Amino acid sequence: MKTILFILFVGIQLVHSQELQFNVSVSNDTLLLGNYLEVKFEIKNGSGKFLPPDFSGWNLVSGPNTASSYSFMNGQVSQTSSYTYYLEAPSDGEFIIESGNLQTEEKTYKTPPVKIIVFQNPEGIRQRPKTKQEERIVPEESVPSTEPKKKEKLPNSDEKTSDCCICMF
Repeated sequence: MKTILFILFVGIQLVHSQELQFNVSVSNDTLLLGNYLEVKFEIKNGSGKFLPPDFSGWNLVSGPNTASSYSFMNGQVSQTSSYTYYLEAPSDGEFIIESGNLQTEEKTYKTPPVKIIVFQNPEGIRQRPKTKQEERIVPEESVPSTEPKKKEKLPNSDEKTSDCCICMF
């Protein structure tokens, strides 16, 4: 009996973990005028026909940029597809990014709408959308120095050879 319950529990977990997910993410929910926003629609563990929202009211800088990945680790299969757009607001104010749709054989999935607030930018400040790669921090000591090495006096040498340089990289 315990074995049957264990197999049933594991089977439910496997089915549940492979459930289709359809999400939207934005690089920022506020924006300075003249800068652009990254909007990413991501499909996990499923497929279907992606229908982007109508980006009317926005200037489309780039997109759709697509990416997909497939992995098989420890008996678990996962698949991810993404559609990324870069948008620029034409003026300051409050904007809505409407729902994206994913049509599968079983049903249609929708992302929630996203509200973006765009502020005036009198100083002309330029910002870039935050990316996962930029969030990585490299310790300072792991970055090679570009400063020239100091001249060192070699052991058992006289002053005439002091212009010799020892460089270590």
